[in-house]
Amino acid sequence: MEPATVDRPATSGGTAGLARFGARALLSGAALLLGAVPFLLLWLLVQRSWSPLAALDGDVAADLNAAVSGSPAAVAALRAVTSLGDTGTVVLALVLATVFLLVRQQRRLAVFAATTGLGLAVLVPLTKAVVDRARPVVDSPVVQTPSNASFPSGHAMGSLVTATVLLALVLPAARRRLRPWLVAATALVVVAVGASRLALGVHYVSDVLAGWALGASWVALTAAAFRGWQHDRGVAAQEPLDPLAVAPDRAPHAAPSGEPVLPRGRATALRLLGVAVALTAALSATGLLVTGALGGTWLGRLDRSATAWALEARSPALTTATDAVGRLSGTPAVVGLGLSLAVLALAVTRSWRPVAFVVLALGGEVLIYLVTSQLVGRARPEVPDLTTGLPVAAAWPSGHAAAAAALYGAVAAVHLAYGRGRGRWLVLVLPLVLAPAVGASRVYVAAHHLTDVLAGLALGGLWVLACALVLLPRAGRDAVHPAGRRAR
Repeated sequence: MEPATVDRPATSGGTAGLARFGARALLSGAALLLGAVPFLLLWLLVQRSWSPLAALDGDVAADLNAAVSGSPAAVAALRAVTSLGDTGTVVLALVLATVFLLVRQQRRLAVFAATTGLGLAVLVPLTKAVVDRARPVVDSPVVQTPSNASFPSGHAMGSLVTATVLLALVLPAARRRLRPWLVAATALVVVAVGASRLALGVHYVSDVLAGWALGASWVALTAAAFRGWQHDRGVAAQEPLDPLAVAPDRAPHAAPSGEPVLPRGRATALRLLGVAVALTAALSATGLLVTGALGGTWLGRLDRSATAWALEARSPALTTATDAVGRLSGTPAVVGLGLSLAVLALAVTRSWRPVAFVVLALGGEVLIYLVTSQLVGRARPEVPDLTTGLPVAAAWPSGHAAAAAALYGAVAAVHLAYGRGRGRWLVLVLPLVLAPAVGASRVYVAAHHLTDVLAGLALGGLWVLACALVLLPRAGRDAVHPAGRRAR
């Protein structure tokens, strides 16, 4: 819904226009100076190799690298934190925010989010290319990065811009008591990403500070321009904490439908828990039976024959193709597509229920897989495999096959539940084609036996079906959501 305009009295001359221009120019200048001056000062000090700053940069990089390089767990945790500022994460977050606002017909806010993101895509590589500063040289590098792309830190700038934009969009619609917590969480994420770049030894302190300064300057500038745009359109601010001059009643509330997350509350949760326990028990019992009593039967020979056939069929071209197919259910794909599905479903249906479905379908699949794989403890095929870093005794069931069935099954379930038209059934091609293809790729790389893949497909398919039957409306029935009623 577009913010409503308010009537403004006519002015007798250009005095009011000059006053608005002067106020807006002053606001934009202050926004620019907020981060531009610290950024330029840091740049000057780096170019002149100012000794106090150079000593601080060198000491922090060396000390933090020495502290974390010997701990694989610390490095893994830092990699997870720093991924919040990766280019892919930033692009995904801003694109989803823009699409969400467009679906909700908040076009001006969508322009603000998109413009801020596009400016970020230009500023980061441009400033890196101009400064051309080499990254720290540490004794035990734990991350491979381009050498001359240190100043400013793109992760620090990207995380600050993205988190601030999302905060500015959420804050007007948030309850007053939640606002300090949202601000604190945003600051914590930004600081954590910046600190992770220092601890991984890929940036100096001045790089991170410069990224924060330039990011703050850019967000402040775009926010000031947006406020001026809102003023020109006659949208008056009604909330002093609103950074974008969007009235609280015009803010993009996430789920205005008021539909309960679980259709029958605790009964629904208990039903899903029962299904999860039963599915885990059945898969575990089947896995122990296959790996024990049935290992010497035709089923065991089938597993060995499939592995041998895949080994003989290997070729460079086929290995490249199967690697690409396997990535369709890797962690980045599951997180990215799952988050996109949840956000789009929330935008269209105006309800948290499809979001709960996506979270339970994907999260529940992971939990069932982890428990089952530990209970069965099946070894992987005893042939040269094309994978690295996989747990040794966790072949049953195939996690990639289960994730593919759950992910693409969830996409199909949401589309069937809330879509219209006979053509919506074509979406079943996704789980019916992609999930078996992912399973075949896992046999090819010798990460799993054939029965592991079949068990994984059963896990993901049955679990997502159970979640859909319990949480989602039936296809073609009761699938009219508030957005649809409003559109009609």
